[in-house]
Amino acid sequence: MKKIFLILMMLFMVMSCDLEEAQYAYNKGEYLKSIELVFNYFETNPKKLNKIKPEIKNEIMEKFLNITNHYKEMTGSKDLKERQKGYEELIKIYELFDSYKSSSFFSDFQQKYPLDESLNNIEKIITQRLKTNNYNYEYYGYDYFKDVTQDINNYYENILKIIESMEENQKISNEMALKYREISKQINKNKANKFIELANVSENKKNYREAQRFYEEANKILAENYQSIIGTLVKVNELKEKADFQAAERMYNFALSRLKYAKTKNDYRTAVINLKRANEFVPNYKDSVTLISKYKDKIYVKYNIFGCNNSWVEKYLDGKLKNIIGEKTSSNSAEVQINCRVTDNYNISTFPSNIENLIEIREITNNAGQKVEKEFIFQKIESLAVEKMSFSYEVEVSGLIKQRFSNNLSEKNEVRSLQYTGDVPREYKDKDKKEKPLGEIEMRNRILEKSHLKKKLNLIIDSMDRL
Repeated sequence: MKKIFLILMMLFMVMSCDLEEAQYAYNKGEYLKSIELVFNYFETNPKKLNKIKPEIKNEIMEKFLNITNHYKEMTGSKDLKERQKGYEELIKIYELFDSYKSSSFFSDFQQKYPLDESLNNIEKIITQRLKTNNYNYEYYGYDYFKDVTQDINNYYENILKIIESMEENQKISNEMALKYREISKQINKNKANKFIELANVSENKKNYREAQRFYEEANKILAENYQSIIGTLVKVNELKEKADFQAAERMYNFALSRLKYAKTKNDYRTAVINLKRANEFVPNYKDSVTLISKYKDKIYVKYNIFGCNNSWVEKYLDGKLKNIIGEKTSSNSAEVQINCRVTDNYNISTFPSNIENLIEIREITNNAGQKVEKEFIFQKIESLAVEKMSFSYEVEVSGLIKQRFSNNLSEKNEVRSLQYTGDVPREYKDKDKKEKPLGEIEMRNRILEKSHLKKKLNLIIDSMDRL
């Protein structure tokens, strides 16, 4: 390949120095761009086509044939990715022939490598790549839909970009742009059909939610390309209904299994949560509403918080517990009592600035262009402020849970500033440094992180969740 292009570039330079840019593109490895520059040169200088000597023309045609044969060789690769790339490169060359009328003077490329043939081969390769991929991963949380969708999008990405770039190509006629627009629609339809095929397989396996997601992907592709979506939209709704009933049945049966052996509030709570989910998928599913009403009084741990009312600690606990795990009540009826004392204090102190008077002699150039000495009189001002945050807490849990923990911490942050004022020499002007205080909220967040109080509160929440 390198020898081919070296010879080709030497021919280019003989014909015109304007083609040096083509050689530069080649040196960078941008081979298609190099060919395009040659086509563009003769497009803008059509009279020079007739002045090419026969032996030079034949040499260009021969070398161009070698280049196309290189990409043709790629299309026979055992590596499916490389094989697809080979056809994509041939299509790019085909598009160059559509963009430049003068290109036909050098080769009958379009007759030898029809566009439809390359597109069909790419479609077959994509189908083969999907079949040979291993998606049989069996572990909890594996998302088959996500993996396959990512692969389909990746496999079609390059060819769609190539074709769509021609739709916006100003060098081609409106009729030809329409041709490429129709090709783009067909490729997107093929892509949508891939998702529909996968959806049908999932539906046959009664995996209705997965089938729904595949149809939704197909529906999105067709809608973006102004194609009919009535059929896919009907199918999406049909599969969603089946998937919702399937999910509701699964949640309902799981809830019944928990209720059958329920002993703890956690058992009843898990059952009721799943009954509510079933009811969300299918309103009034079987007797889910009746069962929720029957067991709703058995799911919550009654708790009370005192000692730190209206503090962030109370809000944090309520956010995690209230109507989720627990029911907030009075201290007399509480099953879990949470007594907490939290104090913090923030202050910032400033100290007198340290001012240093400075005098330095510098050689400067005056307005007349003469070198003269100048005396600079200026001040160096250093300032210091100190932020402090003290923090202490004590939390005691009694009743069905017994826990106790406390801590006492402090945090300090020094805020330093440096400023030069007066007749300041040039080398000092960029040395000013002005730090800003972190502020009360950031200081509290820092000390909270060190205190591990949230982790301790989460221990209370986890313990109540297990009751």
